[in-house]
Amino acid sequence: MTEVKLTPEHAATAARIVAEIDEQLDRVREAETRCKTAFLPILVEHGITRVEIVYDGGGDEGSVGDVTAYAGDEPRDLPPVLCDHFAVEWGGDITSRAIQLEDALSAFAENAASDHHSGWENGEGAWGTIAIDVASGAVMLTHNSRFVDYDTTETEL
Repeated sequence: MTEVKLTPEHAATAARIVAEIDEQLDRVREAETRCKTAFLPILVEHGITRVEIVYDGGGDEGSVGDVTAYAGDEPRDLPPVLCDHFAVEWGGDITSRAIQLEDALSAFAENAASDHHSGWENGEGAWGTIAIDVASGAVMLTHNSRFVDYDTTETEL
């Protein structure tokens, strides 16, 4: 393998790009934290102990599906209340808007899937679940990528 030596100018450019990516990722994590800070107290107040949100996509199409709330093991309707939702806009600013709780959870899930698995809706696609444990505040993203596989054999005859 050939070792590539960057000129000082190229090294500075590469460092700047890495720093910009890190800054953007910090803003994404900040928006995720703000979202959780907004919806977790509402869920606690209404006796919701767990929320599961599914997403699915492929062939350039994808969407967040059901948002299912639970009190213990029993499904429960989400309350029709407003919740602040935070998102990182194209320019990097974090914006906020008050929307229905179910919509805020759905938007949070779509942003999380896109932020952690960019392009999940393309090609063969992917599907997954965002599970929120309300008591602990833990959010687990379980992501499943689809792909085409094949097995090749060669036999000399």
